[in-house]
Amino acid sequence: MPYPLLGDGIGLEKVTFLVKDLKKTRNYFADTLGFDMGKEDTFSKGQFEGTLTTGIYFPDLTSIEFFALQDSLITKNTPSFIADFLAVDQGIQKYSLSSSSVDSTYSWLTKQGFQLDSIKSYRTQATTRKGWSGDNGGSQEKSIDFKNANKGYFPTFLQGIDSDYKQMNQMWKTYYGYGRSFSNHPNGVVGIVGFQIAVDSLEVASDNFQNMGFIEIENKNAKNSVRFKVKRHQELELKSPISADDEISKFLKKCGSGVFSIRFEVKNMDSTFHYFKQRLPKKAFSIDAKKSQLIIKREFAQGVQLEFIPEPKEQAIMAQKLRIGEKLDSVASKNAANLYQKYCALCHAKNREGYAADNAPSLRSHSLLGTSKNSNFMRYTIQFGRANTAMAGYLDSQGGPMEYIEIELLLQWLYEQSGLEKEIEISREPVKGDITLGAKVYENNCAVCHGKKGQGISAPALGNPMLLATATDEFLKYAITEGRDGTPMAAFKNVLSKKEINGVTAFLRSRASGWNVPKTTPVKVPKPEEYILNPKNKNPKFTLKEGLYVPAKQVFQALKDSARFVILDARSTVAWRQTHIPGAVPVPYYEEPETFINDIPKDDTWIIVYCACPHAASRRVVNTLRRYGFKKTAIIDEGVLVWAQLGYPVLHGE
Repeated sequence: MPYPLLGDGIGLEKVTFLVKDLKKTRNYFADTLGFDMGKEDTFSKGQFEGTLTTGIYFPDLTSIEFFALQDSLITKNTPSFIADFLAVDQGIQKYSLSSSSVDSTYSWLTKQGFQLDSIKSYRTQATTRKGWSGDNGGSQEKSIDFKNANKGYFPTFLQGIDSDYKQMNQMWKTYYGYGRSFSNHPNGVVGIVGFQIAVDSLEVASDNFQNMGFIEIENKNAKNSVRFKVKRHQELELKSPISADDEISKFLKKCGSGVFSIRFEVKNMDSTFHYFKQRLPKKAFSIDAKKSQLIIKREFAQGVQLEFIPEPKEQAIMAQKLRIGEKLDSVASKNAANLYQKYCALCHAKNREGYAADNAPSLRSHSLLGTSKNSNFMRYTIQFGRANTAMAGYLDSQGGPMEYIEIELLLQWLYEQSGLEKEIEISREPVKGDITLGAKVYENNCAVCHGKKGQGISAPALGNPMLLATATDEFLKYAITEGRDGTPMAAFKNVLSKKEINGVTAFLRSRASGWNVPKTTPVKVPKPEEYILNPKNKNPKFTLKEGLYVPAKQVFQALKDSARFVILDARSTVAWRQTHIPGAVPVPYYEEPETFINDIPKDDTWIIVYCACPHAASRRVVNTLRRYGFKKTAIIDEGVLVWAQLGYPVLHGE
């Protein structure tokens, strides 16, 4: 899709459905039409005064948004577009396409000669905003509409303020795979792939869409329709009447131009047909065998025709291969096994026994898998790798070949193959010990395999910053105490005293910034008066990517230059204790922002936030800060794990 129109937007976003009775509509769409929907007590106050709203959400990131008047009566406070629409009928009032920047879309459409309303910013629900961004009051959005909105075939362009569109596109397989695994519509629907839009003049409407920048799809056999590509295999179809009494003509006479039908993809057409056959009268739907299409007529779907087609075969196969759940089925398990053989077996061995090359550890060890199952240790190891070792990062955003969901699938397969029934519970609290004693214990008992400088000889490199950034103290202590079954790593619980084990654990933690750094001591959580680093010095000059991300290199330079700024760690306090950027203040993304928001300077001081994801938690904190009026905020683009891999300084906390 041309960049000026939608940018990195995800394509079709949602339709806004105005109905006269929300409860009745919800029950009909859920109980009869088979859509998975929230209960009546989950209805929210809509963004428009006096309205209630609910929705249907699909794995492909599309949705249907229902609005109804709270008291079912049109009053003087009811927005005119709602009153005018419901006075005629109920149905789809507008459809929205996703834009990664409505400002760019606005500029582009204006240059193309279109007249637009001003850009609107709002929350999707009327609930008072408090706490974390996105936790209440619905999502924050910006949108633009055409001034001549009476031409109902024009789309609305929508931007989610909190949405990371590049990530959503890059990880679409992951979003879809998870959605297919955990979202289940009884009718088999997995997404919206098209809107059919009724128009009076096909020629005029088609010219408008081409002028917007849409690409026309060849459509030789249909004289009364024109199709346009949106994203992937999504499309918009403009359709004009064939005769004065056909369904399109009737729709135009009653409602004017606008969305006549929604086209859904389903998992299995036979199952979908069987579902509707049991719940709807025969006259309610029709089947077009040539097009593999089932149609529910408008009068049986609140004024909008519903069309159902099978999802593409390759998409269905992909979803099946990536189906994560309580237990992997045979297809997903086979896919995971193939991923292991392709990417892991060279070093970790064909049967996961390890040590086939580069001293890669066994991935059958219950000690390793049991202590890592309830943490991010294995996940981050695969995603980001181990710098300066043979273990590369496999996550695609790090230049690797695997998407997030494929790594999750591989992890679940490893746990299942190991026969591990229950994770080993270990504390996340720091281990206190005598570091000087620990250094001697390491030299006498560990260096022979792990190397004098933790570089790894016949065992994993314990001096690796990524390992120390992702392993908790108790994770390290458990390995020392209990060993790793099925590997040369013996248990030291009967060889070393508890004091010695605590000492060597504390020693390893103190090496997080490098093996040759001077002795370090854990730092305390900064007090509010310590939040600003170098308060008497000048502010740094950061160059942000997309107005949000600052390279780790620039932040490191600002630290070297003793510049004035604030660093916030959006991860858990436990993660901050393990390893953090010097001077960082822990502000866990899940704790109420009111606990720290008043201690942060609200002036021209830069507020730099990071996490390990590398953007999810930090983006949530930044979005909240911006909502509170903090303007000079940014996210460390690479996250703290890559920061550590780059050899930049890190500390550990009390």
